[in-house]
Amino acid sequence: MASVREQEQNALQGDFGEAWLEVVAAGCGLLHGRPATLDLQKADVQLFHRGVELGTYNPAVLVQVKTTVELRRSADGDYSYDLDIETYDVLRRDDHAIRRILAVIGVSKDGEHVRLEPEGTLLVGHGAWVSLEGFPPSENAKTQVVCLPAAHTLDRRGLRLMLRKYGVRRSTPVPDVDAWGAS
Repeated sequence: MASVREQEQNALQGDFGEAWLEVVAAGCGLLHGRPATLDLQKADVQLFHRGVELGTYNPAVLVQVKTTVELRRSADGDYSYDLDIETYDVLRRDDHAIRRILAVIGVSKDGEHVRLEPEGTLLVGHGAWVSLEGFPPSENAKTQVVCLPAAHTLDRRGLRLMLRKYGVRRSTPVPDVDAWGAS
């Protein structure tokens, strides 16, 4: 079981990741906020694009943010992260009213997370995002390895891509019905 100090460190690390995403969103001109007073829905930050995007007014997504010192990078440049099964199961659902995204931010275990530079304040770390919508159930009991494409960056281009792809309306699945078929 994790010690009180470890739990406190994890909470602070998680808070840093959520604040990171909110700062980047604000810097990109996106609206952001907490989706609920309690984190009972596996969503830490809600992002909005003001205006119309692909026929949707003020597209929005809910983002589950994970911050870790154990973000791995593969030879092709993509990232991988061990996501807990409970969160994996919520994020892979395809029936959310507002679609869900996983963002993972990797920070150094012993290094600085914020650095003051002559040009300004620098957030130190890296990360990416992915939608797990429609992924198959996991056969694992505790965690599922998730791949985060390096191209899904946590910057202006990456966040706008996220909102264009997952924040806009989608068609509602309609069951196959033969209206003229036999009764």
